[in-house]
Amino acid sequence: MIGENNMKKRVCPRCGNEIQKGESFCGNCGSSIPKEKDHTCIYVGVAMFVVIFIVIIGLGLLGSESDETKNIIVDDLSEIVQDEDRAEDYLDTTIHTSGYLFRKEDELDIEMDYAISSSAKSFKKKNYVLIDSDELKNVGSLSKISMDGSLEKKSGNIGFNVDRVTVDKKLSKEDGKKELEKKLDLNEEKKVVVKEEPSDTVKEGSTVSVDDILSDPEKYAGKRLKIHGMLPQSVLETSDGRLIGTISNMTLDKHIEIRGASPDFGGCEAMVIGTVFLENGTPVINAYSFEALGNTLSADTSDAYYPITDGYTGYTDTYEANYDMVIRNDYSTSAAKVDILKKGQLVKIRDMKSTGQDGWGLIEPGKWVCIEDWNKGMTYLTKVN
Repeated sequence: MIGENNMKKRVCPRCGNEIQKGESFCGNCGSSIPKEKDHTCIYVGVAMFVVIFIVIIGLGLLGSESDETKNIIVDDLSEIVQDEDRAEDYLDTTIHTSGYLFRKEDELDIEMDYAISSSAKSFKKKNYVLIDSDELKNVGSLSKISMDGSLEKKSGNIGFNVDRVTVDKKLSKEDGKKELEKKLDLNEEKKVVVKEEPSDTVKEGSTVSVDDILSDPEKYAGKRLKIHGMLPQSVLETSDGRLIGTISNMTLDKHIEIRGASPDFGGCEAMVIGTVFLENGTPVINAYSFEALGNTLSADTSDAYYPITDGYTGYTDTYEANYDMVIRNDYSTSAAKVDILKKGQLVKIRDMKSTGQDGWGLIEPGKWVCIEDWNKGMTYLTKVN
C-alpha cells in the first residue's frame, strides 16, 4: 500500500539487512534488534497540553477584559459622565477614583445625595460625579475618599454606583458643612450690586441753579429738576424779536428760557420745577410749576398799572396790554429796548405818534410802546377809557 511503502523501513544496525515488523533478531546475521518505539502517547499528550494551554489563555484574556479595574482621575471621570456616548463605553467597567465628597443636604443643587469632585473650585464649575452609596451617611462634605465601582444610569442621570469606598480623611457632617460654607460662600448673603453713579451725576428732583445748568447743559439735559433763580416781572426779547419767559441767575446777567407753564408772579427769587432739554445746544426749561421764595409782584393783573416815574399829572388815555410788549426809547421797532409791558397790565398814554405803518404811545419821556401795526392788522393795546 502507498502508506506502507512510504513508511520508514527497519534495518539491522549491524549488517543492514531489512527487518520485518515484529522481528526481534536479524535473519541474516542473528543480531538482536531493539524494540520499535511507540510515539503515539507522546503525540497525544503534547496535543492535549497545547489545547489546555490555549483554553487557559483564552479564558484569561476574557476575564481580564471584564475584571480589570481602570484608574480614572475624578476630573476625567466627570467629563465622561457628562458625555452620554462616552459613558456608555464604561457602564460595565470597574473604575477606581478618588476626590472630595459633597453632600446634597448641605444645600447643594445636585441630582443625587452625593457627588465627588477634585476640589471646591471644580465643583463650582460643575465638574463632579454623582454618587450612589449607602456607606457615606456619616461622612461629611470635603472628606477625602477613594472608591471602586461602576457607572450606571439612574433616573435619567449617569452616576457612580459604589462597590467599595475608603475614607482617607474624614470630616464630621457638621465640620464638613462649615468648611463647605467657607469654600463655596453658601452663607454669604447675595449682595445687591448698586451701580454707583459718578459724583457729578445729577439725580432727578435735584435743586440746581441757573449758573449750574449754563455751565454744563448736557449734564442736566433730560432731567426733571428744581431750578433756583430770579423770576423777572417782565419777558425778555430775543435777538430774533421773540418775547420769552425766563429765569435768571442771582446777578441777573444770565438767563434760561422757560416754556410750557407760565408763572402768575414775578420780580422775585423763585423755584421753577421742570425738565431741561437742549435746543441747538442751548438749555431750555419745560416748566410744570413755580414756587415763589420771596415777595412777588403781579405779572398778570388788570388792576396793576405800569409805573410812571416822572411825576406827570396831565391828560392821559388808559390802555390794557393784549400781549407782552417791549417798551423802547423811541417810536420805532429798531429803537433800543428799555422795559417790558406785561400782558393785562394797564398803562397811561400821554401822546401818540405814527410811522405810517404802526402807531405808538408815549408813556413818559424815553418810553414808547407800539399800540397797533396796521400792515399786520395787529392791535397790541386796547383803550379802556
